Amino acid sequence: MIRIRKKPLAALMIILAFVLSCARTACQPAVRAEAASAKVQLSVQPEEVVKGEYFYVVCNVSSEKKFCDVEMDILYDANMFQFVRGGSKARGGDGAIRISSVGNDDEVKRRTFSLQFKALEAGDSKFDLGGSMNITNADGENFSISSNMLTVRVLPDDAGEAEINVPTPTPLSTVNTLKKLSFDCISMTPEFSPDVLEYTVKVDSSTDVLYFSYTASDRTERVRLKNNTELVPGENRVKVEVLAESGAKRVYKLTVVKETEDETRVREQLEKGASDITFSVYEKDGSIYIQNQYQFQVVDVEDKDVLPSGYVKTSVDLEGRSVPAYTMENDLENNYLLMYLKGAGGEPTLYQYDRQEKTLQRYTGTMVRKVNQGGNVAEKAEAIPNAWLYAAIIGLMVIVLALLIIILNMVLRRKVGKGKRELDDLDF
Repeated sequence: MIRIRKKPLAALMIILAFVLSCARTACQPAVRAEAASAKVQLSVQPEEVVKGEYFYVVCNVSSEKKFCDVEMDILYDANMFQFVRGGSKARGGDGAIRISSVGNDDEVKRRTFSLQFKALEAGDSKFDLGGSMNITNADGENFSISSNMLTVRVLPDDAGEAEINVPTPTPLSTVNTLKKLSFDCISMTPEFSPDVLEYTVKVDSSTDVLYFSYTASDRTERVRLKNNTELVPGENRVKVEVLAESGAKRVYKLTVVKETEDETRVREQLEKGASDITFSVYEKDGSIYIQNQYQFQVVDVEDKDVLPSGYVKTSVDLEGRSVPAYTMENDLENNYLLMYLKGAGGEPTLYQYDRQEKTLQRYTGTMVRKVNQGGNVAEKAEAIPNAWLYAAIIGLMVIVLALLIIILNMVLRRKVGKGKRELDDLDF
């Protein structure tokens, strides 16, 4: 009987399985997960707190990645401070305030909450975050959170005590100017000067309360910021009142301009220096406008010669608005569309819109010609290396099978030759 050894065959089968495993691994895309983190920063406004007066504890939540909902507890000493108000998102008292901003539709990188307190006693006391904190994005994913502890020093009401203890009152100060005045804002114009009484302050779309810091010219002055809460997009009128010890008042008038969400997004993209900047869409006086670093009006193509051959009119949904566009007649779902846009003071021209990247750039004709020649260029570029990979795998499999056949053939020949020699040696 002729036997075929199994060891060479088993070795070849192991090699083939290894090759297939490597090919399958090479074709699988790599997945990388990054944990999102957020920072909670507590601060006090104004920095100098006097017994019997009101002040704000500002809770600023920020992250490099966008989030939706915020839930946390602010803990404090109820013997030192009395909670007054904190807007619709804050509830509580007696040493604990619950901030609950949930069910938000918008994703932002910062949310700010302002809690007003009254100082009951002089001394130092702390504001801290409780153990229950949750910051989540639109997908319900939790962020890791870091925070600080805020120590507030409450000064005694020296002015009141002086009036009681000093038998002969000294002349009251009439100073009601500030040495320095600044705001948590994007910009402030003009630069602060004690004698300039009107300013324009610009804030982003996430700023609902305007916070400030200052340096008084006299320690007896009292400074108040009025109408600085519940800011709305557009212009808001805010006042900074400086009251001298004598009662003389000086008022700094502010025009606080709050950005819309679209304006904030465009500005942040410009600050990052993005080359293919995304944009916002809005409607005004019956026309549709597209805004990035420039403003464009969407118009219809009246002269058909403006369009490349083979293009027909369609529409694309951008931020909930149907915007006229033009696509290839034989490929209505193509990734690249054309839009006819008119800039400020210019003539309409064609722009190219990328559905996948959601970017807009001036049309040069290059990309569309490539698309006309056979579909999405990016998909082709990706398909070419994949085709070479599959061809290499198939070629390798053919080589392995050929080697297997050759080895099996050699083994059979060796066994057959040995069998013939044994038969020749037999003596009949």
